[in-house]
Amino acid sequence: MNINKEQIDDVNIVLSLDLSKDDYASKVNDILREHRRKASMPGFRPGKVPEGLIRKMYGKAVLVEEINKLVNEALQKYFKEQNMNLLGNPLPKANEEDFDWEIGNDFCFKFDVGVAPVVDVALSKEDKITKYQIVLEPKYVENVVENHAKNYGQYTYLEEVVDFSEVVDCDIIQIGEDLQPLENGLSVKDANVLLSLIKDEELKKPFEKAKSGDEIMLNLWETFPNDWEVVSILKKKNKDELGDVDITTAQFKLTVKSVRKFVNAELNQTLFDNVFGENQVKSLEEFKERVEESLKKNYEESSMSRFVFDMNDYLLQKLNPALPEDFLRRWFIASGNFADEEKLMNDLPQMLKGIKWDVISNAIARSYNIKIEDSEIITFAEDTVRRQFAMYGASGLSDENINNYAMNMLKNEDNMRRMVSNVLNDKIAKLVLEKCDIQIQEISVEDFNNK
Repeated sequence: MNINKEQIDDVNIVLSLDLSKDDYASKVNDILREHRRKASMPGFRPGKVPEGLIRKMYGKAVLVEEINKLVNEALQKYFKEQNMNLLGNPLPKANEEDFDWEIGNDFCFKFDVGVAPVVDVALSKEDKITKYQIVLEPKYVENVVENHAKNYGQYTYLEEVVDFSEVVDCDIIQIGEDLQPLENGLSVKDANVLLSLIKDEELKKPFEKAKSGDEIMLNLWETFPNDWEVVSILKKKNKDELGDVDITTAQFKLTVKSVRKFVNAELNQTLFDNVFGENQVKSLEEFKERVEESLKKNYEESSMSRFVFDMNDYLLQKLNPALPEDFLRRWFIASGNFADEEKLMNDLPQMLKGIKWDVISNAIARSYNIKIEDSEIITFAEDTVRRQFAMYGASGLSDENINNYAMNMLKNEDNMRRMVSNVLNDKIAKLVLEKCDIQIQEISVEDFNNK
C-alpha cells in the first residue's frame, strides 16, 4: 500500500492511495471461507456450498467492506504520522461505480483533503485592543435594591381607591341605554382593572375613592388606550372572541368587589434573608454593599464577554487565515446537513468565520502551550448552570445538585464542544490581556448596552 501526496496549495492536497491484491486478498479470502463454513443452502450440505457460488454471492460486498476499512485505517494512520490538522473529512474524488470491484484487481483511491493553514499567532504590545470598564453609578445600586423590594412585595387590600395606582377587582356586564344588563351581552366575573392604564385624569374621575359595592358606568374602549387592554379586561384572547360586539360603542357596568395595591417589601431583615440567605446581611448598608459587589461582578463578566468578542474580531481581521473554501463547501453538502445549496451559501460566511477562529484559537493554544483540564470544563459548566437558574430566581441549589446538572449537560457532545470552546476562549483572553496593549476605556451602562 502506498500513499502519495500532491500539494495543490497551502490548504488543499490530494492524496492517492494505491492498493494491490496483496494488501487485501488474504483477509477477503479468510472472510469468504468463514461465510462458506457457515453457509446453509438447499441442495448442499452445511459448509459444502461451492466456493465459486459463495464468491458470487458475497465477494463484492466483502471486498468493498474490507477495502473501505483498510483505506480508512491507512488514512487515519497517515494523518497522525504526518501530524496534519484537517478541516472536515477527506472527500473521495471518484464514486464506487468507477471501480471494477473484483478480487485480484489493484485499486487507486484519490481524496481531496482540506488542511488548516499555518498561522503565526505571536502576540505583542503592538496589538492594541480596547477593554471597556463599565462605570457603576449609585442609581443602579438603588434600582436593584428597589427591584428586590418589588420582587418580594405583595398586594394589600384598601378600603377605597387612593392614588390610581391600585387594581380594582370587579364584575363587568354590558348594559343598554336603560342602564340594564343586555340580554346575551358580554359579562365577566372577577375582572382586574389596573387604574394606572386609564387614558387621562378626566377618565379616572369615576374611580375616585371607589370602594366595594360601587357601580361605575363606562365605555371601556374610550377609557383605555389600547384594544388589547380592553380584550384582556374582558378575559378574551383577542378581539375575534368578542363576537359581534362593537367595543368602540359598547357600554358596561363595573361593580367593584375589592381594591388592592401592590406594596414593595420593606427593606428589613426579612428581605435581606430572602435575597442573600439567612443572616448573611445584617443591615441596609451591608445589603447595598452586597448589591454593589454583585453588580460589579456582573459588569466585569459583561465587560469580559465583550472583550472576548472584540478580541476575536481583532485577531480574525489581523490574521485572516486562508481556508479551503471550495472544499469546505463540498464537505458541508456531503455531510447532509443542508437541504439545498442556497441555504448553505446563506450560512457559509458565518460558518467560515467560525472555522477561522477555531484555526486561530488552536494555533494560539499550541504556540503558548494552553491546556484545558477536565476540572476546568466541569467548573465552567457548573457556573453556566448557576447563571441559568439565577435567571429564574433559583439561587439556593446545593453544590451537589449544581454538579449533577452540569454533568448531565456535558453528556451532550454539542454542549461539551461549546464548553471546551468557551474555556479556551477565556484562557486566550487572559493571555491577550497579559501579552497585548490593552486600552482601558470607561463607559456608562447605557453606552455599553448600545455597543
